[in-house]
Amino acid sequence: MSKYEDSRRGQPTVTERYPQLAQGFAFLRDQQDTHFDLVHRLVGTTADRGLTPLFEVDLVLLSVLNRSLDLIDGFVCTYDRWNVSTAAPQVRMQVDNLLRLALVHVAPPHSVSRLLLSGDRLSDHADPLAPPGKKFKLSDARLRDHARPLYPWLDQVYEKASGWIHFSSVHVGVTMLVGADGTLSGRFPSDIDHYPFDFLEQVLWAMNEATRGVVSFIDAFASGKEQASSSWE
Repeated sequence: MSKYEDSRRGQPTVTERYPQLAQGFAFLRDQQDTHFDLVHRLVGTTADRGLTPLFEVDLVLLSVLNRSLDLIDGFVCTYDRWNVSTAAPQVRMQVDNLLRLALVHVAPPHSVSRLLLSGDRLSDHADPLAPPGKKFKLSDARLRDHARPLYPWLDQVYEKASGWIHFSSVHVGVTMLVGADGTLSGRFPSDIDHYPFDFLEQVLWAMNEATRGVVSFIDAFASGKEQASSSWE
């Protein structure tokens, strides 16, 4: 057993200490099975129709589903063990998935799928939704512009989650605590008392919302494909 594991042994998990978070945590775990269902809907076989046709956008959706599945697994394995330094950045990565799906959804057919499959950085390409006469690169800021009408919470979650990717004051705040009298206290690894309920609730909520958005977009694509396939018969 490592020193880290030994230090956490005997401590309650996040959901044991805060049972009110257990439902949201269980929802996230359930979404893993939903990912497998979506894959089958996109590329599965049926007894009456045989193989499901595969399109460019399917390659993007399948890749997003695979990344999302890994992110959920990583989040589930770290969040409940108080390893927020690993769990919180995965929220930002799931938001990254959502931003790209939102762009695929609103952009002209195939335009974004081909960019994503090209291997080029999106930020090197022009925004296909830029107003006439305007030239904007597909920066993260532009991606947020396109997704914001669907997700009003996006900017706040993006900024807070981004703060966990690079070393910042939030990492200092969970390592050392300044008392009212100016004294410093801390533990290594971080004292679980340094993670307030409101913060833990927000991190879980943000991961759930970003995951719900990813699943919703791909469910809509799968439904459209299923409807179209019925007309091919």
